[in-house]
Amino acid sequence: MTTDVNEGAGTTLVHDWDAARMVCKLLSYLLQYPDAEWRAGLQGFREAAGSLTDGEAQKVLTAFSRRAEEADPIRWQDEYVRTFDFDKKSNLYLTYAVYGDERDRGPALIELKRRYEAAGFYMEGSELPDYLPMVLEFAAEASEEEALGVISVYRKALTAMAESLSRLTTPYAPLLELLLRVLPEADDDAAVEASADVGSQNGLWTGGVKR
Repeated sequence: MTTDVNEGAGTTLVHDWDAARMVCKLLSYLLQYPDAEWRAGLQGFREAAGSLTDGEAQKVLTAFSRRAEEADPIRWQDEYVRTFDFDKKSNLYLTYAVYGDERDRGPALIELKRRYEAAGFYMEGSELPDYLPMVLEFAAEASEEEALGVISVYRKALTAMAESLSRLTTPYAPLLELLLRVLPEADDDAAVEASADVGSQNGLWTGGVKR
């Protein structure tokens, strides 16, 4: 469990990492491409969302899944593509939001993959390590320190994505708002330290994120 001090309001926010971990896991599913297999899993998803102790998170996730299930599958896929594939700030590949197609993006991807491996997770498949559903799956399975070490590096990209989506008429906007709400803030110094710190390697990546 972590705490953030809101200096302006004079309040302390307590973050339940176990709850945040579960939200990350569920969001990692919803943010994948909505193919037929994804759609078939929505009923089971709602059952998992129903077990959340965070009532607001449960409400957001359940409402989204019901709306998706009731929508025309082709129109929903088109909504996904229009939301995430044509705007740098709302792109699901986090290093692209930071670097675009610049050459610095390659080293950033390598560093992110090394960070996964340092935490004991090895990627399977061809998806890039900065794909947000994969980042969230890692956050759901890794320790709090390891997870926040990755997320803190891309917190600004996530904030920019949430702001971009909020300006669109898209059902995906509340998902990013929820993500930022359950994640503790990271100061700039911590983000810099996290981006440079890579530990030892062990274990096996067992995630099944795909698009």
